[in-house]
Formats: sequence, structure tokens, C-alpha cells
Amino acid sequence: MITGFAIILDEEVLYVSNSNKYPSFEIVLFVEKLTSSLNPKNYWRLTDIYFEGETGKERMIIKHIVTENNQNLFYCITGDFPFISKEVSKLLDEYIEKVTANYETAEKIKEVSNHSEFSKVIKLITGYLWDKYRDPIEDEIIDLKCSDLENKIIYCGISAQGLPIISQLYDKTLLNNFHREITDENVELFTSSISAKLATIIMNTQIRAKTNIKEVHFNDLDDHCSKKIILCSPINDYSLDFIASGDFVRIKEIFKQLEENLSQEQILRNEFVGDLKPFRYLKTQLNEFLNNNF
Repeated sequence: MITGFAIILDEEVLYVSNSNKYPSFEIVLFVEKLTSSLNPKNYWRLTDIYFEGETGKERMIIKHIVTENNQNLFYCITGDFPFISKEVSKLLDEYIEKVTANYETAEKIKEVSNHSEFSKVIKLITGYLWDKYRDPIEDEIIDLKCSDLENKIIYCGISAQGLPIISQLYDKTLLNNFHREITDENVELFTSSISAKLATIIMNTQIRAKTNIKEVHFNDLDDHCSKKIILCSPINDYSLDFIASGDFVRIKEIFKQLEENLSQEQILRNEFVGDLKPFRYLKTQLNEFLNNNF
């Protein structure tokens, strides 16, 4: 079942079908700030965000278009969509097709976005799609494993209430994208930036959207056949955050095992009181586990 539609251009939500879904679509803005800090060449294309909370699971499907003027245009639809479905892809394609039939460019959409006529036109389009795809979309059995993909860990961290406790950057070559020398100081600054932006995503999802972010998927156009994934999982009052690339199925298996291992740690069952020293041993455990699995 579809729960909402949106159109986003750079840092502005130009259209949202129902105001109560605005906080969910707003997460795209925070995700884009994170990816721009990792990917200055703008080759990562956001495709999916998965949420899970007390009210259930929800998937946001996204078409991320970079315009000729290097603007980021996002067409987004939320719903209880299955993980893999050609029907979901058809829905998103039809949404884009009908919007662009009326407004050919991102500039035109931006120009008319404050006009009442724009909302009326998009409402007609979304109403048609809501009716057409009213029936639940079935999942499809597809083998997702791609043995040709190299699995690579980029970042892993543990946080509490938005405060980073452990932050580890494993792909230090990312600093080369910013023409920065790979020094301990630069790595620490870069890692802190990632931690802060991840915390912003997680906290805004919990506080404003009233749910939890579980997965964020990207295609990397600069790395042939490469897919990037962000995984987040609560462990008691803490959050385990993970950025990796490669075979999603295998990466999620590794993440689940790491999550299970860490959930046994007594320190993560205690309330965080601001002292980082008792958590230091976890960094060694993280390194050993990830080095053995990547």
C-alpha cells in the first residue's frame, strides 16, 4: 500500500502528498548531506530507505537524478513495498513519467512549486497512481547474490543518544576525494563528520518521523556494479551504524552477526553516562570481527 509521494530538489521538499509524511521525506535531505561529505563527485545515487518502528515497516523508493546544473532531484514514494518487485519499479517510473509530461525540468518544477495549480496537477497524478496500485504489491523471488562484487567496509560506529562512542573509518582512501592527506588528524576529523551526520539522520528519524531508520541503499556510478549500503540497528539504548559496499545479502549477514555479538556485551546494556573509557575494548573487537569478514 502506498503511503505518500514527494518531490525534492536539493535541500527543499517541493511537494509532499500528505503533511504527516513530511518528516519521513525530510530524511532524504539529511542522507544527502551525509553522502555529499563522502562522495564529492556526486556519483552515488540514492535508491531506497527502509524504516521500521512500532507501527511496522516502510520502504521509500527513490529516483535520484542529477540535473545538467548539478542539482539533486529526488522522486520519492513510501509504502509497505516488498524488497524486490518489478511492479514497484513500474510505479516509480510511471510517477516520474507523468510529472515530467507536465513539467519537463527540475527548474520548471521549482518555478511552479509554490503555485496552487502545481499541487492540483501532482495530486491528480498521485491520486491516479494510488488507485491503480491499490492492491498489495507482491514480492518476487530473485537471487540477489552477486559473487563478482568485492565486499568492503567503509565505516562502523556505535553511538548513544546521538553521541558517538566508537567511530572507525576503514576506507581511508575517501580522503583522496577531498585532496586531503591521510593523516591521523584528518582521518579523525573526517570520521567525526560521518558520525555527526549519521547521528542527525538517526535522531531525526526517531524524533520527527517517529520510527527507526534501518537501511539506506545507493548505486555508485563511479564504481562499476558497486552498491553502497548504510545499516543501522538499535542495541538497547545504543545504535550500531555501518557503511559498506558490495553484495547486499552478504553485507547484511555480516552486520547481523556483528549485531548479535555486540548485543551480548554487558556494557551496552548499561545506560551511557558520558564516560568513554569502559567502551574502548569494543574498538578492538570491532576491528577483529570486521577484518575477519572483509
